Amino acid sequence: MKKDNWEIKKLGEVFDLHMGKTPSRNNKSYWNNGTHKWLSIADMNNIKYIVETKEKISNNAVVNCNMKIVPKNTVLMSFKLSVGKVAITKEPIFTNEAIMSFRNKSDYEISNEYLYYCLLGKDWEGENRAVMGKTLNKSTLSQNTIPIPPLPVQEAIVKELDTLHRLKELQKQQIDEYDTLAQATFYSMFGDPIDNEKGWEVKRLGEVCKTTSGGTPSRKKIEYYENGTINWLRSGEINKMFITEAELKITEEGFKNSSAKLFPIDTVLIAMYGATVGQVGILKLESTTNQAICGIFPNQHFNPIVLYFILSIYKSEFLKLAIGGAQPNISQRLVKETIVPIPPISLQNQFAERIEKIEAQKELVKQSITETQTLIDYTMDKYFG
Repeated sequence: MKKDNWEIKKLGEVFDLHMGKTPSRNNKSYWNNGTHKWLSIADMNNIKYIVETKEKISNNAVVNCNMKIVPKNTVLMSFKLSVGKVAITKEPIFTNEAIMSFRNKSDYEISNEYLYYCLLGKDWEGENRAVMGKTLNKSTLSQNTIPIPPLPVQEAIVKELDTLHRLKELQKQQIDEYDTLAQATFYSMFGDPIDNEKGWEVKRLGEVCKTTSGGTPSRKKIEYYENGTINWLRSGEINKMFITEAELKITEEGFKNSSAKLFPIDTVLIAMYGATVGQVGILKLESTTNQAICGIFPNQHFNPIVLYFILSIYKSEFLKLAIGGAQPNISQRLVKETIVPIPPISLQNQFAERIEKIEAQKELVKQSITETQTLIDYTMDKYFG
């Protein structure tokens, strides 16, 4: 697309930039029974149009704090901490001081949707990291430039990008539908494992499966990690069904001088501490782990895929029994004491075959999502790079 008739303008030349504010948290009358939507950066995760906010403020806050409302159909962007999140208001709203709103003050016709993509396409952190770390301000933001093509061109660009984003959303929905199908298939074949509706034989997990936890080589010894060749997983990496890679590796010396153990393929892993506590995964490579992971070794009683589903359903029960504050912990003992049903292994294997087919289809869709994202990135760079 030719850009001969596109103009390049500073944001400050075209828009009045306004930031919001946060009423005092110490004054409960500003927050209790609030009726006015108040936006924070946490409300802006991958959402094009703002409809709901987690928090609301009261009339007292609006009047006493001189809060300025952001009109409907206004483009917003976060410019502190999480820099570069962009959204459009669907109704009048208030925002905090980390969010800037853009109000057209010029004679240029600029589509809100075009401005949305234009701001989304800029590498704010990359452009400003050297000077300002992770924070922009009104002055530096105003100096940034944007391309302004004729309005019909803006509308064509928006249509192209909207189409690509809709395709990506449909692909994500396919993934969700496959997950729903897998879950429904499990309940159809085995019932609820907690209630044991189908009357399977039950035992404590520790009676039928060997379990152990991992270990962490001393961080003070660089020779335990540098040029390592042995996979070493942390609990934060237990975030999907099949674990196919480890971010870190340890050396043979680190392995021998720690309590780390080499877990075989098909070991079922459960995170015991940290943000992913209760999450379950199945190893698809030989790996050691840190002490925050419990490994449950495969045997003749359980197909690992069935055990994965059983323990995933138990996650809420584990969290109820967890100890600790901000980051609750569960113990290997708690895992071993869990009462689990043991369906016939032939039925388990039938289920596992179905899940493997579903997972294969999911992988194809994930590849399509990656290809769509590549096309989105190319298109954004073509117009705004």
